[in-house]
Amino acid sequence: MTDRPWESEPDSLDFEADGLPCVMRRHPHLGTWCGYVGVGEGHPLFGLPTNHLLKLPAAWFEGRRGLEGTGPMDFFMHILRGNNPLEACEIGMALQVHGGVNYAEDSVPGGKPDGRWWFGFDCGHAGDYLHHNKDENVRRFMDQMVESMPKDARGFMRDIVNRDRVYRDQQYVVSECQSLAAQLLAVVPVIERTKARGDQHDR
Repeated sequence: MTDRPWESEPDSLDFEADGLPCVMRRHPHLGTWCGYVGVGEGHPLFGLPTNHLLKLPAAWFEGRRGLEGTGPMDFFMHILRGNNPLEACEIGMALQVHGGVNYAEDSVPGGKPDGRWWFGFDCGHAGDYLHHNKDENVRRFMDQMVESMPKDARGFMRDIVNRDRVYRDQQYVVSECQSLAAQLLAVVPVIERTKARGDQHDR
């Protein structure tokens, strides 16, 4: 990679998207971006972990970018746990963002609780370029992980792991945070309609 955009980018960025706070921080070891969006206590997903199951209508998933917005390990583990994506979907997969939502805490890493619940993602997955000289170590780790999986899943996972690696720059992560914020707002009426139909366990 001849261009080195990370040398001119900041290591942190705070902004708002659709009225929700967004925080971007560079991973201290990998050098990749991590993005977070916070919701208030009144939000139906407030306080829930990434593996909490949601029952959402099929229309919610229309137009998705395939597995691009889902962490391959999250998808694999979701199926391995016996979950049927057509019946219920974990928050980490229901919200489409780079690599899938894999963080849900009451503060951003290194921060203090601020009354919000933060959902986050990172850009250190298979297919992502890690510029802190750890890329080959990660590739070896991913190869070992694939080989430890059931034979039927190895081909599918190997295709994901061996994709060309791309550096996810500041503007890309800003756009992903904006998309995540929009989804966190859009899912509220969808969940409320589900509750109104009488199933209090769905949210």
